[in-house]
Amino acid sequence: MTGNSIDNIRYQFRRQPAVTSQDIFYLDTDYGKIRVLDTKEMKPILINVPDGPNVIEHQMGLIKQLSANFRVVCFEYPGVGFSFPNKQYNYTIDHGTKLLIQVMDSLKLERVSVLFSCSNGYYAINLAQINPDRIQHIFLSQTPSISAILDWTNKSIPNILEVPILGQAANAILVKKLVKTWYKLALPRELKDETFVDTALKSINKGGCFCLSSLVIGLKKSAKKQLWVDRVPTTLVWGTKDFTHRKTDMNSINDHIKDCEIIEFSSCGHFPDLEDTKKMVQLINEKVF
Repeated sequence: MTGNSIDNIRYQFRRQPAVTSQDIFYLDTDYGKIRVLDTKEMKPILINVPDGPNVIEHQMGLIKQLSANFRVVCFEYPGVGFSFPNKQYNYTIDHGTKLLIQVMDSLKLERVSVLFSCSNGYYAINLAQINPDRIQHIFLSQTPSISAILDWTNKSIPNILEVPILGQAANAILVKKLVKTWYKLALPRELKDETFVDTALKSINKGGCFCLSSLVIGLKKSAKKQLWVDRVPTTLVWGTKDFTHRKTDMNSINDHIKDCEIIEFSSCGHFPDLEDTKKMVQLINEKVF
């Protein structure tokens, strides 16, 4: 039995909540039913994904502001929120990229900009490497090089979570504690907003998932993945008050992307797109239009 089988067993009998918004639906993919929000306007397209334990509900303010100029497609990756992973999904960069392509193909999205963060950013970079014509602009946040993020996991993620099977079991037992601890470390210490924690716990209490252990293990499987992009404009936003990334070299992203523009958000932690949404949306509009 592999570690991702533990997640599959945990979630295969859970029922995904009914759709309560006309913009939200479930999309069948090779890796399970994926929870998607699509504003569906006839505008340039921007794809955004929550960085777990964030879920679609965390992104609503961001989506509202982006939708003034974009058709926004936001979906939860398997192992996040109500996108329950199936036994096929192994959380590697290759599988994450294939899922992104399936979502784009299913929704007939030929060319898009993307707003991805942390390890999710490698899915976008890999797609740009495979088919650069499908990506107009990559927007990243808190995404260093693969080697740098593996160093980060060694420093920031409890060792037990890196062990297949045992790690997933511990994740299941300690998930609420992991959520609370993560936000405490990832957000600026002066930020007292409990909305991040409350929204994540609401999802988990309703049966949602946060498969951090599987994500970390899948990332380690991708340690030797070769990524290089030189034809797609890329902007990395870095929240300098992210305690978990205090020793991470943000410039290491240039190992994968030629001429990546790096912009520091000095008042933000791990989620600059959500912590200073107005500034992020203004930046995106300036780069795309």
